[in-house]
Amino acid sequence: MITVKLLDVARCPRCVATAGKDREKGRLEAVEGGFVCQTCGLSYGAFNNSGKDEPVVSEGKVLPRRGYVDLLPRAEVGQQTRYLEDEFEHDLDHEHISLPLLGAKVRNDLLRKMLQPSKKDVALEVGCGDGRFCYWNRKKFGAVIGVDAAPLFANEALDEIGLVRGDGRQLPFAPESFDKVFSLDLMEHLPLDGIEPFFTELGRVLKPDGRIFVFSNTREMGRLWGVIKLQKKVAGFFTKRGIFDFHRDELRKSDHLKAVKTWDELEYFVNKAGFTIEKKIFWNGVFQGLVDNIIIKAGEYGVRRIVRFQLDRQRKAEKAHQEATSKDVRSRMASGTVGLTSDWADGGGLDRLRAEVESNKVTHQAAKVAAEAEEIHEENAAIDLAVRKNLKSSFARRKSGPIVLFLRMLTFLMKLDIWLFGKWRTGPFFIILKKQPR
Repeated sequence: MITVKLLDVARCPRCVATAGKDREKGRLEAVEGGFVCQTCGLSYGAFNNSGKDEPVVSEGKVLPRRGYVDLLPRAEVGQQTRYLEDEFEHDLDHEHISLPLLGAKVRNDLLRKMLQPSKKDVALEVGCGDGRFCYWNRKKFGAVIGVDAAPLFANEALDEIGLVRGDGRQLPFAPESFDKVFSLDLMEHLPLDGIEPFFTELGRVLKPDGRIFVFSNTREMGRLWGVIKLQKKVAGFFTKRGIFDFHRDELRKSDHLKAVKTWDELEYFVNKAGFTIEKKIFWNGVFQGLVDNIIIKAGEYGVRRIVRFQLDRQRKAEKAHQEATSKDVRSRMASGTVGLTSDWADGGGLDRLRAEVESNKVTHQAAKVAAEAEEIHEENAAIDLAVRKNLKSSFARRKSGPIVLFLRMLTFLMKLDIWLFGKWRTGPFFIILKKQPR
């Protein structure tokens, strides 16, 4: 959503790079077709997640309105996540936001517990993805804004959340604009030379007494790594036999650089950017790995078996119908022109009928070859995506039922990692940062 509050803090990314403490430099003005920087004159578009310009005439007439503002720097900087490029959009399920469950629920609960949102706070999420965490916490903050380099925002976020397309290391916002800033699953995408600028930018837009919440991970292995490694071996065993499918997971992690190797390195970058770690919780993913890599994958396999059974039955019915039709046509051909009108007999109708049969044979053979050549993980991904979308739609209508109850139980199981092992140092971490006193 494009709101007056969003325009109050949004700035031209080219101008904020040299603005320093000047909050007015790079301020945007609403014009027909988008926005214009009052300092340098660059224009920026407003979109509705459909790729079409949404004309903006004046603040009074159009705000608030559905959509987002595109403030990505003209020369895009650094690493972009491969998972969120346009060619992978079809693999994503970003159109709708469902209930917070499983790992997302664990993250969201710790976000609220550690960051302590208030109605007085103006908050920013850097790397908001589809906008789910902004949406889930929209009533916890006074105002919340999300920024991401890939504009794959959910419909609910487009309707209710201030959204900006922008770069996390060149945030298009005025200095000291936010009371709270949070970022989840973003830092692991950044190269080593992007870590310090990332934290520096978070500090630039944060108010002096504000707080930052970050969830990410390093490459550090905790004392429970042996258990997690065993789970991975079990998952790998079933993956090799075509039972578990991690294609979607591999795609999502295809550009995870994890440039920060250890917790000590993280503290170095945080301190260099002018922050102190006020709170920390680690996520030793013993139960999380059990749920995500075994229980959920086994459930997906079971669902795929059911769906495939239904598809095979449908295909067999279609094949039987085609064979019956073909048999009827052959029977008509074998009888010559019996039962055919004179225009067919004299006008080459029989030849046309033979050509039609041959064409059907070729088409059928081509379809068969294409089906046999299709990669199994592509079919799995298609089935999983369809099931996931159906579940999201179902959750939107009702927040109870056996499936929701089962997922809540698994969520509780995943939380045991935090309650039992949250103080044990490992790779995944939740931290609260505050600015160092000057």
